[in-house]
Amino acid sequence: MDRKQRKIVILLFTLLISSSIHAQMEKELAGVDFVRLGSNNSANSVRFDRFSIRFAMPFRLKKEGSLLISKFEYAQTNIDYPFADANLNELERFHTISYSIGYMRKLKNNWALMAMVSPKISSNLTSSVQWKDVRLMGMLMFIKKVNPNMNLQIGAMYSETTGIPAPLPMFSFMWKYKEKWSFNLGFPRFQIKYKVAKNTEIGTNLTMVGDNYTLSKTLYNEEKKMDNVRIMNMGGGLQLNQKLYKMINLKLSSGFTFNRRFEFLDDRDRIMKFDLDNDWFMKLGVSIGL
Repeated sequence: MDRKQRKIVILLFTLLISSSIHAQMEKELAGVDFVRLGSNNSANSVRFDRFSIRFAMPFRLKKEGSLLISKFEYAQTNIDYPFADANLNELERFHTISYSIGYMRKLKNNWALMAMVSPKISSNLTSSVQWKDVRLMGMLMFIKKVNPNMNLQIGAMYSETTGIPAPLPMFSFMWKYKEKWSFNLGFPRFQIKYKVAKNTEIGTNLTMVGDNYTLSKTLYNEEKKMDNVRIMNMGGGLQLNQKLYKMINLKLSSGFTFNRRFEFLDDRDRIMKFDLDNDWFMKLGVSIGL
């Protein structure tokens, strides 16, 4: 994969994560997820386990139709290598701490505005946090409710992890058909759901595991400096959504990856990479929704 293709994959990965954050801020009060991706039974396979927990607090503002959402999330990613290497001891566990503040407001003609700013720290945290560990992401979305079964979302996002000093477009068209089917068509998300029973849905699922992590202390590989790590795993499969009790929901998904990247970098220059085989993944999540 050449440099241009790598940049496209990075952009898509960042956009997918941004769109999932947007969806969570609209619907969730709290959630816990666990993802296991891959195995470590061959030289071209590395296993990633990711645990995340998040809380959101919505505040209704005095202006009618306005809402402020404050969200905190912590995630820990553990890496199981297929071989023992003392040089990798500081590269086995990474942490992500993020805070997001979002603003939603109803506009005229069934339009709504949503804006979000999210600073985060992604690092192995082997020493004190520095300013270089903090990354910023922002997003602005306009939402049009066409009718009770259809809405349109158009907007843009900006993230320091993409390396592009400009906003990137996002859009989606959401449509419910005959109370059983629902479609989310657009960029970067594509999702289809079917309602099997009153509290049960099955559908397609797109899973992303990874981030761009800074290293608290600079490491060296054959005298080459490494100061950050890029992990990207993207996969697709099927998902089961089960409503357990009132606002409590269970999500279980599984599938296979179609793109995996694991690189050690000096700023944006690649120093070392793992050529990983595509592998299975499993995700389990419980959330409390609005």
